[in-house]
Amino acid sequence: MKQTIRVQIREPGVILAGEIVYGQRRAWGNLSYRPLKLSLMRPRPSSGAAQNVPLIVWLCGGAFTEVDRDIWLPEMVWFAKKGYAIAGVDYSTTYRTRFPESAEDVKLAIRFLKAHAAEYGIDGNRIVLMGESAGGYITALCGLTGKNREFDTGGFENYTSEVQAVIPWYPLVRLSGMKIEPDRVTLPHDITAYADITGYVTRDAPPFLILHGSGDSLVPLSQGELLYDSLQKAGAYADMIVLEGAEHADTAFVQPEVKALILDFIEKKLP
Repeated sequence: MKQTIRVQIREPGVILAGEIVYGQRRAWGNLSYRPLKLSLMRPRPSSGAAQNVPLIVWLCGGAFTEVDRDIWLPEMVWFAKKGYAIAGVDYSTTYRTRFPESAEDVKLAIRFLKAHAAEYGIDGNRIVLMGESAGGYITALCGLTGKNREFDTGGFENYTSEVQAVIPWYPLVRLSGMKIEPDRVTLPHDITAYADITGYVTRDAPPFLILHGSGDSLVPLSQGELLYDSLQKAGAYADMIVLEGAEHADTAFVQPEVKALILDFIEKKLP
């Protein structure tokens, strides 16, 4: 059977560049180097058209001991179809490094992306930082220190790591107050060095949207509430969405209605 059909273009195609090196870390007794990479997913541009799309920088979790920048990217296609670029970012994990090097890596990635904004077709003035669990901790820390240049090292320092909105999912906030079951997750040996996020909260923090599940048995809801309350007390803008009954890294967080709430927040808060 032969058919001729007319297709109406309702959404963009999506493309992925999966091996972009944004920096490097010393390795093997400081005698070698290992690359820091990011994966960049974008709406496919029309022929000859210049892009200037907003960017979501995404940080995977992994108890600060492991990370996979691509593991959540299939769920991020939804945002790419809405006209956003998404950068899944590698950061150092603590069998190789110590606090605050993971935050330094992420802030370097943000500055790198700003420096290459025209090349990649992204808008360096419209960046959302979003991450889950340990990545949510780094998300909050980097979001709160974008203006004061803390942890800015490694290159591209003529750009800031400031972002316009911050969306941590079930973030760790004050690690000293948490009870972790060692049979469920192994935290880094230097966990006591990880700063209390609330110590960085100021009135001029970028807008925050915090997501947390009421049934989270790994990072309790009280951690997300602690960050929300600290932002509210400081006079910064903060929203919080509690997913009833949702566990840690629950599939509930990637349902269309939750993504729609995230998108609504982003579109209201980006300049």
